[in-house]
Amino acid sequence: MNDTVNLTIKIDPELKETIKNLALENQVSMSQEICQRLQLSLSQQRPEIDSSHTEEQETPQLTDGELKQIRSLLKKNKKRKV
Repeated sequence: MNDTVNLTIKIDPELKETIKNLALENQVSMSQEICQRLQLSLSQQRPEIDSSHTEEQETPQLTDGELKQIRSLLKKNKKRKV
């Protein structure tokens, strides 16, 4: 036994005509055309992203020389503001 339910929706008349024409072309009822297109649309949805097996990339630490240059630049900038 095929279990189906009725569903009432409101759509634009132009959309209804488009569905009607597609159903005629495919030689199916409007209901079948709509169901097939909905099922296809839903089956093409992207799966939820599973981030449980991802790892963060470590960024390399600054060298002592790089830290010294940054401190020097910060000091120069501070002196200019005063």
